[in-house]
Amino acid sequence: MDYPDETVNEAEATFLSNWIWVQCESPSCLKWRHISKHHTLDLDEPWFCHMNPDPCFSQCIVPQATNYKDSILRQKGLKVIYSKIPVGSLVLVKASKWPLWPAILSADPSCEQYATYDEDGDVVQYHVEFLGTPHSRFWALAPKVEPFRPLPANAKCLKGTLKVSYKIAMEEAMDIQHMTCEERLQLCHFKPEELLFQAKGLMQSIEKMITECTVETKSKHNNTTKRHGKMKVNRETSGKSIAEFGDTSFIEGFRFESAASVEELRQLNERDLSKELFARY
Repeated sequence: MDYPDETVNEAEATFLSNWIWVQCESPSCLKWRHISKHHTLDLDEPWFCHMNPDPCFSQCIVPQATNYKDSILRQKGLKVIYSKIPVGSLVLVKASKWPLWPAILSADPSCEQYATYDEDGDVVQYHVEFLGTPHSRFWALAPKVEPFRPLPANAKCLKGTLKVSYKIAMEEAMDIQHMTCEERLQLCHFKPEELLFQAKGLMQSIEKMITECTVETKSKHNNTTKRHGKMKVNRETSGKSIAEFGDTSFIEGFRFESAASVEELRQLNERDLSKELFARY
């Protein structure tokens, strides 16, 4: 929503302190209305213009009253509180110079949270997954996030691949706008549980490779004399490319230092974090 660059005098500040803003949730309206702060409002239920106790602003066709920038209101000691939007909601996000871009509110894979809050418990930011090609993610300020509404798929300020991506994003949003929040979350590309599963799989693979390398190295120490600095073996074992240089082995392009056990490798790593126990060959 665009905010007119209005100033607030003392009389207006006193008036506004007795009212709150609510937004009509009809996709064809989305106007903001003044409601008395003494009026009972169920924050868990949708709100529409026809529910406005003020008959002058109880229809969607009535223009929106004057609104003010958050910064101007804060100067007068007034606080703007944004209602928490459910995770999985389809929204439009204004980020920097980009046009309003369709996105899904989703959890940040690194912390599994989709919103941040201030000291009073009010929403400050939302984590969003932008639609389009490719999907991307972003932490957006709450004032920059609004409910989705259909927009022209041809953004004049974009060119080339970005213009194509924007068109794809809008088409994608139109296809999923009637889905439930849970259904949309299943379509997200950035999922904490999947990243955790991939990380566990990678660690298990590395653990297995370290164990195999340890067994090979221990067997070599028991049956042959070490010759440091020169290649001793370069062979294929169980489909893996293995090369050995003294106490160092290379398996499928990864370098490993010899040790008696996996536990010893871990202890070495704890003593000297700067030493690479395995790296790209």
